[in-house]
Amino acid sequence: MKRSQICFLIIFSFSVLSCTKESGEEIYPSLTDSRYASLTHSEKIKFLDSIQDNFNLTDNDSLTRNFCFDLAAEYYYLNEHKKSFQLSRNAYQLAKEANDTSDIARSYYYMGDAFEVSRKDSAYYYYLEAEKIYRIIDDPERVARMLFNKAYILFFEGNFIESEIELSNALQLLINSDKYPLLYSCYTLMGTNMEKLDELDDAMKYYMLARDLLPELEKNNSNFDNQYNYKIVSALNISNIYEEKGEYGKAIVELQKFLTPQVRDNWPGEYSKVLANLAYSKMKSGDLNNVEGMFLEALKISERYSNSSDVLYKLNNLGEYYLMRDDRPKAKQYLTKSLKIGEKIRSGEEVKTALKLLQEADTINSEKYEKRYLFLNDSLSKAQRKNRNTYARIEYETDILADENKTLASKYSYILGISAVLILFIIVLLVLRYFSNQRRALETQRQKQLADKEIFDLLKEQQIKILQTKEEEQNRISRDLHDGILNKIYGVRLQLGILNKSDELHAKQRRMEYIDMLQQIEKEIRGLSHDLHVDKLYDQFDFNSLLSNLIEAQNEMGNTAFRLEINNEIDWNAISGMIKITIYRILQESLLNVIKYANATTCTVTLKQVADELLLTIADNGQGFSTDNVTSGGIGLKNMRERAKSINAVLKIESAPGAGTRIDIKISLPDSHKRITA
Repeated sequence: MKRSQICFLIIFSFSVLSCTKESGEEIYPSLTDSRYASLTHSEKIKFLDSIQDNFNLTDNDSLTRNFCFDLAAEYYYLNEHKKSFQLSRNAYQLAKEANDTSDIARSYYYMGDAFEVSRKDSAYYYYLEAEKIYRIIDDPERVARMLFNKAYILFFEGNFIESEIELSNALQLLINSDKYPLLYSCYTLMGTNMEKLDELDDAMKYYMLARDLLPELEKNNSNFDNQYNYKIVSALNISNIYEEKGEYGKAIVELQKFLTPQVRDNWPGEYSKVLANLAYSKMKSGDLNNVEGMFLEALKISERYSNSSDVLYKLNNLGEYYLMRDDRPKAKQYLTKSLKIGEKIRSGEEVKTALKLLQEADTINSEKYEKRYLFLNDSLSKAQRKNRNTYARIEYETDILADENKTLASKYSYILGISAVLILFIIVLLVLRYFSNQRRALETQRQKQLADKEIFDLLKEQQIKILQTKEEEQNRISRDLHDGILNKIYGVRLQLGILNKSDELHAKQRRMEYIDMLQQIEKEIRGLSHDLHVDKLYDQFDFNSLLSNLIEAQNEMGNTAFRLEINNEIDWNAISGMIKITIYRILQESLLNVIKYANATTCTVTLKQVADELLLTIADNGQGFSTDNVTSGGIGLKNMRERAKSINAVLKIESAPGAGTRIDIKISLPDSHKRITA
């Protein structure tokens, strides 16, 4: 399936909007000078730095704010997102001092763009703030633009239904609008959401609506490159739907008109996508004529002009092609390369595709690839659920903040009015706080119940695995008894029966040999008996075993050797499910980070109880990182801190570049959990 193409289309659609950033009434003259356009990338950055240093930001007028916006936009186009954010932040402070609502919204918009690549949750927050202000000042076109930006982020994080809702709201605002690039992007992204949700007919409807806008886009867009890109994007989208429906002939017709020397010479990246999609449709239709050459040419162009995710798509296509030709060595060659690049850039969907195909290409290691596929699929699903909660929480928390601001404003108004209303407000606040505390207590109890259930489910899953292992071991012993020992006893019995009729010396010697053989059989029976005795250990399972299984699972995933050391004196039965599931999830998150980022060869996990405290240590010998900005770490680290905080634990991180990483978590046990000593 051509999943990587979807990413390209959405990135393209988003760039269409980014290129239409609002300009001030007077653009800084140097930025429109032809000499600036002729500078190299690094020269442009130096030039922008110099004019920023020499520009006076003390005068808070529209010209100064527009200068900040124009300069922020230029830094954004040059991928200098930190500088773009700082200038947008300066514009926000100036707009706030001037009480210019429109510029405040615009600064939120620009700050969202600065975070769109590196921190999508922050970008989402700023777009949401901009949207609220644009609603207040009644600017429906910019509200729709912010809704699209939010929908794009939600799509990127796999929240397709939420993305669809945002786009539906945007399209409602754009009815009878002449904002054709924005309409085109909304239709395209809506179609892609439908495609991801397997609503192919609806996806085709929106892709066709986007195509219907092409005449207007050509009429209103003087940039011929953009016009041609619009056409190629539509053709790729529509051909994807034909291909997923099995209508490969229609997909081929849709794509062939763009397989021209003009496209190849002027837009090599787009040409490679058209070529690869065309080859894929031909392959699926059974026409393998020149398909290999088309795939190889597309890969060669992508390696030169396109990004890594596009290269992954071509490598997976080649792997699937060689599997169809039953050339497993070549299939394995391309798929292994795809897997390596995909894991490096963390392209989950393409890694899943490579692992799925490698199960067929490399039958010897098929089971290993299947386990990695299932683990990755589960991880991606969990990440999507986590992201869905993150963006829902951003919406909720900003609404709560707005409500709190309104409450404060009302409070000050009442203070200036009559004191009786203030007293009433305080009483209401105390009542609300009481009920809020009650809700928190109920929520805490609910979380404890969920933690106990989660631990129970994990242990139940472990017990099922143990029972399966036990059954397999019993079957093995049964086979050994039947196929080996019983057959040997039967043979010895027959021979001794024959030899018993003779008293010759030769017969006596043979009888002694069979007596020795009976002793060997006795040893085998003792060995099997020992196996049966050891098997009883499998009947015992506890939290230690659960952690051991987690470590074993991580050892199968990457190049890091994980080791677990647990103090056997810990009485897990006396420790609450909330603490146990928190330890399990923190450990799960930490080990996954070691595999993904640390490049470590060893990692040791130590868990022990000292007096009334549990001490968990995760130490690796990886590449480490600077802890100066650890407080602004990724979502995984934030989740670990939140989990630790939920059980009043202290989490400490020690790391430095080249010196590995050590995470210490100190958990104070309540009195009911403390170890009782004589």
